[in-house]
Amino acid sequence: MKLLVSVPASIANLGSGFDTFGLAIDLRNEVEIEYAQELSVTEEGVKIEGEDLFLKTFKEVMESNGIDWGYKIKKISMIPPKKGLGSSAASIILGIAAALEINKKFSRQKIFEMATQIEGHPDNVAAAVFGGFTVSAHLKTGYNAVSMEPMCKEITILIPPFSTSTHEARKILPQTVPLEDAVFNLQRAAMVLANLRDKRMLQEFFEDKLHQDLRLSLHPELKAFFEKTKSKVEDPIFLCGSGTAIAIMGTHEIEVPHGWEVLHKKTSIEGIIVRYV
Repeated sequence: MKLLVSVPASIANLGSGFDTFGLAIDLRNEVEIEYAQELSVTEEGVKIEGEDLFLKTFKEVMESNGIDWGYKIKKISMIPPKKGLGSSAASIILGIAAALEINKKFSRQKIFEMATQIEGHPDNVAAAVFGGFTVSAHLKTGYNAVSMEPMCKEITILIPPFSTSTHEARKILPQTVPLEDAVFNLQRAAMVLANLRDKRMLQEFFEDKLHQDLRLSLHPELKAFFEKTKSKVEDPIFLCGSGTAIAIMGTHEIEVPHGWEVLHKKTSIEGIIVRYV
């Protein structure tokens, strides 16, 4: 019998919801696990070792629970790395979820808390664990998340051939912001939530003054393309996480520069999926 675990891609921030909003996307990383004499992890037929994030997390959780490592694991990665689509969060969650399920301790809340501690912020993790559209926060009681039905069923993702490291995208942000900029974002994030039930989403609700322009400016060609595309579409458009992918709600046929990739995906109401075959 094989254990199958899959985790969706996720988009964080969604413009105005900096470090708070997350959206699960039906694009998944997964692992197939079966018992063996020793631990082996392969991807596309190649043995994985070293600093692979899934392998590292899986080993750490197995060790902490005193479980034998004797498993044969096949890893399948569909989420593009370093594009703002939650690939690192998905790898961490896969490692934790697989190890906890083997140990019969599977709990979405526990996985959420453990993965957030490793990832450092809850927005991508919340969407990938619970699915749907999520709002997350670090409260006095710990990390909390609420999952709701997504505000759209389909999304267009535009992926350039260049990347931005999360560290670099964090470092560029200021430590303090003007009061009017904070209020600007609070008002628009509140409008997203206020209109969620009716799914009446305006592009203006997703505008941002805290992070997006600064991160787009790391790649002038990305910023120019974003502004040009924004002027041509009425649906909400935003940078995916810290970049460099761009997302537009709904299905759109967008002409992109050479070397870019266009994905038309559904949002996912499901987070982690665990099943046996």
